[in-house]
Amino acid sequence: DQNYTSFCRLDIDIHKNIPHVHLHEKRENKTHWHGAEIEVIIEGNWTTHRSKILHYMRQMAVITPYAQFLFKFLSDAA
Repeated sequence: DQNYTSFCRLDIDIHKNIPHVHLHEKRENKTHWHGAEIEVIIEGNWTTHRSKILHYMRQMAVITPYAQFLFKFLSDAA
């Protein structure tokens, strides 16, 4: 059992496929949790790029069949 979890906050330069790490820290793991949890925020014009975003999500599902995906669409529109 590991007594810490790793937490990273980053963004990815999608043109160069290079990550920019903003935060990387070890956090105490009192509950002995194990696994991986990834949260992704994709910003952009949903109307224009909807098909590409959904295609990307389908590709992720194919290469990680053991994963569970929850997709939420949040609009900034008033």
